[in-house]
Amino acid sequence: MFDEAAWSLLVAGRPVELEGKPLQVLHELLLSAGEAVTKAELLDAVWPGVHVVEASLTTAVSKLRGALGEGGADVIQTLPRVGYRLAGPVEVEQLSTPLAPRFAFASGDPVPGRPQWVLEEALGASGADDVWRARHQKVDESRIFKFAEAPDRLRSLRREVALFRLMRNVLGDRRPCVDVLEWNFDVAPYFIEAADAGRDMRAWAGALEGGLAAMPLDRRIAVVADLARAVAAAHGAGVLHKDLKPANVMIETLPSGALVVRLADFGSGWLLDQAALDLHGISGGGFPPGEDEASTRSDTAAYRAPEVAQGRAPGMAADIYALGLILYQMTVGDLDRPLAAGWEGEVDDPLLREDIALAAAGDPSRRLESAALLAEGLDTLEQRRKARAEAEAEAERREVERRREDARATRRPWVRLAVGLGAVGLVATSTAALVAVNQRNEARAQTAAAEASYAFLVDDLLGQANPLSGSAAEETLAAAALRARSTVDARFARQPEVAAGLHLSLATAFVQRGQYDEARRSFALAAAAYERAGLQQSPAAARARLLHARAEALSAQPGGLAAAKTLTETERRRLGSAADKGMLGFHLAQAEAVIGFFEDLDASNAAFARALAIAETRPAGLSDRDVLLVRQQQAVLLMRLGRPAEALPLAQRVAADWARALGPDHANALIARQHVAQARLMTGDLNTALTEADALLPVMTERFGRNSRYTLGLQSTRYEVLAALGRYAEAAGAAEAVWKGAEISQGPNAHQTLGGLNDLGAVQCRTDDRRQGLRHLDQAYRASREGFGDDYPLTHVIRFYLGECLVLDGRYSEAKQLLTQVDRERAGGLVGDAAWGVMLDLALAEIAAAEHDQAALRQLLPHLSALAGPDTPPFERRRHARLVRSG
Repeated sequence: MFDEAAWSLLVAGRPVELEGKPLQVLHELLLSAGEAVTKAELLDAVWPGVHVVEASLTTAVSKLRGALGEGGADVIQTLPRVGYRLAGPVEVEQLSTPLAPRFAFASGDPVPGRPQWVLEEALGASGADDVWRARHQKVDESRIFKFAEAPDRLRSLRREVALFRLMRNVLGDRRPCVDVLEWNFDVAPYFIEAADAGRDMRAWAGALEGGLAAMPLDRRIAVVADLARAVAAAHGAGVLHKDLKPANVMIETLPSGALVVRLADFGSGWLLDQAALDLHGISGGGFPPGEDEASTRSDTAAYRAPEVAQGRAPGMAADIYALGLILYQMTVGDLDRPLAAGWEGEVDDPLLREDIALAAAGDPSRRLESAALLAEGLDTLEQRRKARAEAEAEAERREVERRREDARATRRPWVRLAVGLGAVGLVATSTAALVAVNQRNEARAQTAAAEASYAFLVDDLLGQANPLSGSAAEETLAAAALRARSTVDARFARQPEVAAGLHLSLATAFVQRGQYDEARRSFALAAAAYERAGLQQSPAAARARLLHARAEALSAQPGGLAAAKTLTETERRRLGSAADKGMLGFHLAQAEAVIGFFEDLDASNAAFARALAIAETRPAGLSDRDVLLVRQQQAVLLMRLGRPAEALPLAQRVAADWARALGPDHANALIARQHVAQARLMTGDLNTALTEADALLPVMTERFGRNSRYTLGLQSTRYEVLAALGRYAEAAGAAEAVWKGAEISQGPNAHQTLGGLNDLGAVQCRTDDRRQGLRHLDQAYRASREGFGDDYPLTHVIRFYLGECLVLDGRYSEAKQLLTQVDRERAGGLVGDAAWGVMLDLALAEIAAAEHDQAALRQLLPHLSALAGPDTPPFERRRHARLVRSG
């Protein structure tokens, strides 16, 4: 029994002496009983504003389990790579005054501390009387006040204010939430004061004449589209709502009759990146939302995504699931209708059925990747209906023509008889005639496909935006591609092989832009189109699957490598003896080489060699560019293998070949030049590397964009050069550009994102900004472990830099715990430096010196002799000199 008022724990009826931190951990787990609570949430809640390593949380959980007795480990369950969960039933018992109402407020009372505002009516259906509409005594203006009296509810208010400030800073006037105007967190009763943004969706629907079902369907759908845009904007600022439901959607009716949709109650919200608050100078929000009564009452459980109910940490997909349910309820005109089996029969529009099914899919991997896609689909509903109707009409016309042709054929049996009787005489020419007919049919099919693709390009892709609208001029081709994608399957309903080719082209384009989530969806649409065409076993479909595998590996996102390996292994079995020859063998070797690049360099090297060997046979369809691309990738691999002296001339030759073939400013030529700069860095030619990188940066930024993975790769090269030269402030700027740019283009937990965050933290630890460096490194370490696992090479690299920073901060025992877990081979392989282990020895030697372990110090010092050379960066050279003096 945990008594919140007395802050005490009874086990088997007896009080248990337990420190404050384990009790706080228990409190957080109780607030989210039965659900996953991530390590980040617990660390931010129990140690707010203080940097601690994960071991502190592990210790607190261990003490808590000990206090709970023999079954402690069963009660507090560990969720690998996620966090913890409190298992078993939890009962809440009110021991003194009832929870509702929480405040002795009445209509007409002044707001405590704000006497010019008078309480007008209590809002919400919980009966807690903690949310009120108030009106100003002199000005005809209303506000919403939300009150709290207990620490956990105060934390929820603080969270709401912090997330509002973040969205205001990031999104400005485009913020999708109700404005928070004032707050009082100093004197009870605590409160926040917010703008009056109308009625919540449930109250708004109840006030409609004739009810929600009486409103025209297109207006209801427009409301959901606006809601999806609001959720997409919050996600774009790195904020999850986590409690999306009609009660938390505010709808304001303007005098013109237009509706404004806003999100409310972010007290259960969650940050995708906890460091965002620090970057914007916002304090007071570093607390996870407790699952208090305010976030579990009413219909919250109905809108909870299945994966969250099963204990998994929520993500953007959980908010999208709630959007899908709200879309269904708005479509049928009933906000109380559950999404039960057979719901499809209640939705007449097949396109709306598809949108609901995609948004509210039980499997999050099959769910829409973003709320923006749902908004886009709803906005273009009429165009999609028209395209589908045209496609069905075209299909019907072709079916009628086919039946006519069949009828004509049955009326001409004598023609077939004549052909049969003359077959012997035609044997000599039949083969040539058959080839000619096949070539003619194939040419016609290709022409039809080309014409269909051209029509798609003109009508759907380039013609989608209205050039007279205010936003059309600002729409990028990528945005147009997203819009057009939704029309492909409807337009080519009777030409699924054409649809597959278009989806594959879009997927490839998204990969080039680093938009891996969009690429993944386009690959899935291509595969489905090939299946509809009955071509899932065709070479074209196999090539699409291998390109998908390569893209998954390139994404370096959590789960990407596993998905890539599954795809390639399946395809290798499918191809059998053809797996190592021809164009499919070439694509398979490329995919396996990229997978190995991230986890097995020897396997990657062997796969590249296999691809080049296949290229020597010149299979049909192979171009000189394909071969050049493999050689370019091989140069990068040589750098990863710690052989930059071999990589440099190869990279230079590749860059020259690309420039001759495609021009010096072509994308491939620019990427090859970036590899040359990286190779110069690794061979120690720092000044030349920096000169080349600085000259190349504006060209790549203009060609690819600031946040492209290629531009960010060049920024990573600049970071390494600047750090090696001791120009730490400039190096920090380059690292931050990589981190924030990759976060925008690839997601907060992608490999390149976490690599940039690690680099930023590492260089900050070499300056006076060490505390911030520790926070960044700890954030990167948690994300890499949770997303990729403890043995992923990047996790080992971040573990080292976090341990090194703790050494520099004088926290030797914590550092030693981390550094002794670093795998030298994995970390060195990712860094691409065979001698990298000397840096680990340097940090361990500093720990030995601090602990006066002379035996360990004497054993390590001989390994550090290379650090006395002139090529060693000044920072490490000074550290080594101090060690030598102390030894």
